[in-house]
Amino acid sequence: MNRWLVGYTGFLALLLATPVLGAPSAIAPPRYISQIPIPPIPGIGFPGSRSMQVTGIEARGDGFLIKTSGAVRADVRRLEELPPRIIVDIEDSELSSSFTNRSIDVNQFGTVRVRVGQFQDNPAIARTVVELAPDNLRSTWDARYVPELGGVLIRPTGTITYTPPVGPNVNLQGVQLTEDGLVFTSEQPLRVAANWENPNEFRLVFSPAFLPDSFLGPTIDANSPIDNLNIAQRDDHTVVALVQVPPGTRVGDLRPLDSSRRRILLPLLRRNAIERPVSPIDIYDEVPNGNGFRITIDAGHGGKDSGAQRDGVNEKDLTLGIIRRLNNRLRGLNFYTTMTRSGDTYPTLADRVRITNGSKSQLFISVHTNYMDGGRNDIYGIETYYSHTDSARLAYILHRNIVAKTGAPDRRVRIRNLYVTKQNSVPSVLLEVGFITNVEERNRLLQPAYQDLIAEAITQGLIEYLK
Repeated sequence: MNRWLVGYTGFLALLLATPVLGAPSAIAPPRYISQIPIPPIPGIGFPGSRSMQVTGIEARGDGFLIKTSGAVRADVRRLEELPPRIIVDIEDSELSSSFTNRSIDVNQFGTVRVRVGQFQDNPAIARTVVELAPDNLRSTWDARYVPELGGVLIRPTGTITYTPPVGPNVNLQGVQLTEDGLVFTSEQPLRVAANWENPNEFRLVFSPAFLPDSFLGPTIDANSPIDNLNIAQRDDHTVVALVQVPPGTRVGDLRPLDSSRRRILLPLLRRNAIERPVSPIDIYDEVPNGNGFRITIDAGHGGKDSGAQRDGVNEKDLTLGIIRRLNNRLRGLNFYTTMTRSGDTYPTLADRVRITNGSKSQLFISVHTNYMDGGRNDIYGIETYYSHTDSARLAYILHRNIVAKTGAPDRRVRIRNLYVTKQNSVPSVLLEVGFITNVEERNRLLQPAYQDLIAEAITQGLIEYLK
């Protein structure tokens, strides 16, 4: 099985043109050294959450039901690498000791097997893996708790489209590192899927494809926008490329360079080379002697939209308090900032995107508080959302800083097609800084000192991101 590994370590560029025996199948994710958490604000602490029990699995006419002992949250995503799989993580959940038949073979919806296991213990996450048929490359899935059914219903959405590999394998000829990014070339049109599971590793899956011995790779040195490139023949019809990206580089969306799709570009942009489209509208309030970096900061909800509510506390008020403090900190560092709202007003989601574009902002940050339905009040912690690959690094850095600074539980970074993160043309994230449904976390969020702590964490994260 052919494998290419191209990397830069110190002053040595490593280029192996022959198969690497025993090479790892994936680049290990980076290890972060967390900041020392600031001690909890006196009088307020985080309690332990209670885990729900996963008690069974059932194949239904409309999908697959993962039975639980109560209301839970489910996070669904698709793994593009072959064989294709749907991953559903059920949070704060443990497998019941009476749940013994944890795998079933199925033949519906283009699937072959559904299995459930305990992914991790702290915080408790039960993971369901839906194994898809090899030719099921484009089906989309949804997973959500249905009270009437007493569990999480995993179901296909829309029309399932089967896209089996057609024709012979496409021979990959090589990859060049140009000033625009990595350019993959082939003899025939390329089919490629991509995903980014962490902020430093981007995966490309070519199928049907073959990696010949004559494949030509790039030279990577200290000035390159990537740290490592690992290309391997995963199976008879699949080639996987793993690109390790340093903090100073942004990854754009794949695009063909010709109508025949024989040349595919993965854009790689250095931080100081990023340009933004200039809008004729100019509504930002410049700070004297500002550093030129423009950020739109968004307090979720507002006006007629109170957001999540609990015991007289409105999400819109908490988010505005945090954003005002964040605005003061950023302006104190001479950033150009635009607030989508500075009072109890209601800009629509489309308005918030227009404000970002009109202010010529280079980043968009939205702050929200979270909510747990089903009457549960024991869930708490930090979640962060993004939509596009060029927002991943910002999301992970801000998330890590907020978790470290507040000491709140890490409820992970997630990919979601939220309007403000999907429609903005600049790196955009949505920060869920706590659960309004948890009394201890709600009490923290009401404290000005804690709001300022969150604003400080976001500021530190931005400084790290821009290094």
